[in-house]
Amino acid sequence: MRGDERDGDLRRGRRERGRRGVSVLRDIAAAFGWLSIVPVPAYADGRPTRWFPLVGWMFGGVAYVIARAAGLLGFGLFGIVLTAALLTAAWAVLSRFLHWDGVADAADGLLGGDSPERRREIMHDSTIGAFGTTTIVLLAMLQVFAVAALIGSLDFWPLVAAPVLGRLSAAVGLWTVPRSSTSGLAARLPASEGWFAWFVASALVVPLLVISPNHAPMVFVGVIAGMLVPRVLASPAGGISGDLLGASVLFVETGVLVASALLSGG
Repeated sequence: MRGDERDGDLRRGRRERGRRGVSVLRDIAAAFGWLSIVPVPAYADGRPTRWFPLVGWMFGGVAYVIARAAGLLGFGLFGIVLTAALLTAAWAVLSRFLHWDGVADAADGLLGGDSPERRREIMHDSTIGAFGTTTIVLLAMLQVFAVAALIGSLDFWPLVAAPVLGRLSAAVGLWTVPRSSTSGLAARLPASEGWFAWFVASALVVPLLVISPNHAPMVFVGVIAGMLVPRVLASPAGGISGDLLGASVLFVETGVLVASALLSGG
């Protein structure tokens, strides 16, 4: 009898581990569904947020391949700038332009409103204004020229790190900043996933240090920025929203790229 009970416990344990494994894969797929063009369902009833940095690794991998190819081919200045523009465009397409739309709405709302309620109202408007247009153009220029400088100096690490740290900021924003509304993208995702979620998200950033220990200070700065930027953006709007999370991703991502380009001497 005890043998039968032991076998039953083993089978139940295997089933439980199998369910957990399926749940993890479902959460990973949902993270890609939320933040990328990958055609998988964007479930909100699981724990996808902790896997957001993993989506950044996909963006970083694409950037590394493109930049490495350009570096090996020995492109001249025009070729490098063109490659940087194509890389920036590839990132935007991979994200379904989600973060760029968020930046435009956030800029219009935060700079055009005079109260939290009015700022949120402007952000919910689907039309783009002068603040949003200008911010998109400036951010795109900064990204293109920073990426070009990094490719020219053969410093590819920031092209991988920037998307990872940018998407970490979205996870941190969801976990640490109150929502501005009970509807919308941010409201559909869990506000807290416990300490293990922080562990998973942190573990997904650690490989950046393994790849290039010399860039540890930049990782530290990027993590701090990822913790501060969502809160700074959310303050005038009375809480975090999907638009502000998208803006946080791009601001942190662009900041890492520009700072790395300046430090690389590109």
